[in-house]
Amino acid sequence: MTNYKEILRMHCAGYSQRIIAKSLQCSRDAVSLCLKRVKEREITLPIPEDVTNAELRELLLNSQQGVRNPDYLLPDFKNIIKELKRAHVTNGLLWTEYLIQCKSASLKPYSISQFNALLRKYAQKANISLRQDHRPGEVLELDWSGSAILLSNRLTDDVIPCHLFTAALPFSSYFYVEAFADETLQSWIRGVVNAFSFFEGVPLILRPDNLKTAIITSDKYEPELNTAMIELAEYYGTVVVPARVRAPRDKNVVESSVGYASRQIIAALRNQKFFSIDEINTQVWDRMDQLNSAAFKKKEGSRLLMFNEQERQELLPLPPKPFQLFERVKATVGRDYHIEFAKAFYSVPPSFVKSEVFVKASTDTVFIYDKKGHAITEHPRCKFRGQKSTLPEHVHEKHTDYLLWSRDYFLTRARRIGPETEKMISIVLVSREYEVQTYRSCVGILNLEKKYGTILEQACKEANSNGLRSYKAVNAIAKTLKDATPERLDPRSEVSLSDENLSALYCVHKQEVQNETL
Repeated sequence: MTNYKEILRMHCAGYSQRIIAKSLQCSRDAVSLCLKRVKEREITLPIPEDVTNAELRELLLNSQQGVRNPDYLLPDFKNIIKELKRAHVTNGLLWTEYLIQCKSASLKPYSISQFNALLRKYAQKANISLRQDHRPGEVLELDWSGSAILLSNRLTDDVIPCHLFTAALPFSSYFYVEAFADETLQSWIRGVVNAFSFFEGVPLILRPDNLKTAIITSDKYEPELNTAMIELAEYYGTVVVPARVRAPRDKNVVESSVGYASRQIIAALRNQKFFSIDEINTQVWDRMDQLNSAAFKKKEGSRLLMFNEQERQELLPLPPKPFQLFERVKATVGRDYHIEFAKAFYSVPPSFVKSEVFVKASTDTVFIYDKKGHAITEHPRCKFRGQKSTLPEHVHEKHTDYLLWSRDYFLTRARRIGPETEKMISIVLVSREYEVQTYRSCVGILNLEKKYGTILEQACKEANSNGLRSYKAVNAIAKTLKDATPERLDPRSEVSLSDENLSALYCVHKQEVQNETL
């Protein structure tokens, strides 16, 4: 063993390194290293007589606690390493705080170079990595699992593969998973929104893999995001920075979490049979909580503990309401200044009749825009198929009675004319998939009273008895009856149509039904 105590004694006596090495039969490098460590650790020479060579060797080569000189304050390396993991904290800042502590304790501080050197030595001995690639609350990595959990149909042997949406925070490795029956944009956005709710906060950066549900065009420098991802990021005050193509280090944590979830969750559930997505997620979330709470194998704590202590407070706050994905379609305004969207009808100003408009709808509201993107109007979203939403300001002054249109309105008017007319209107109201689609026909039939008077009741009787139910058919019958009987007819009279006229009416009715279908 090298006699370090004797090296320092001879050095204090003024001997050269060459003579010391030759006298003690050790290498000159050993002598040089000993003297270098004495200078680094600022050890006061000469060494006291009660210090053994073994203690001196530990002090010079193996000690991570620096100089045993009571005049110097030893940094709290454990707390320093913990603080370095927090956002925006640097070695320089911690050294400045260390100087304040030294001044308060009336002790000498180490220089910043010695401070960093001692910190590195401590980290090496404790097997701690000082390199910090991720800051708490900075990034959330997103991906789909490759493996799937099977969803079974109770009535058939069909199965649907359900993949796991995975969101992982690189700093703590805390992750969220949820099973979906498809990998559509709607499922992706719902997964991201649910992940934010689970974490109770929003990271500064979203880093999805280059998936079609998130990225339209992959590019190393300027990837093109889909509109939904852009709007989601704007709503939550975060940004989307996709992982580079074929760069697994950009998403190493989520790749690891996806594999971890696949092994620990999907594999564990492989023998269970599920009949609903809720059943799957109940099991998935139970195992997710267990894995997040499990202790790390190579370091202290767990994902949950590390997230709660160091990362939760660094996340951005959630907005009052979660983000809603908007549906987008084009629509053409009909003659009644309404557009059809999702089996319901919404009004616009009459000036937009026959124009093409853009519709953007959430679960609560329908927004309508012109071709230039200028807002035209908005409506509460209809809850039922065939429902209509008409704003009073959109109704032309000549059509103010349009707001009154309803089943009861038409039947009340028909009842005043006669039972056959009421019967006809009742049939017409149920002749289309949506009742609102028949309102124009009802208006046309009832307005024939102005032209034909009581003949309309007789025309409706003939149409009912022959299975005809359209405005054109009733109009043709009324015209035929008027031409055949110049004087005003009694509604109770038994006037009927010839076979020739009926045949022509059937042709008219058939053509009208075909036009309505188209």
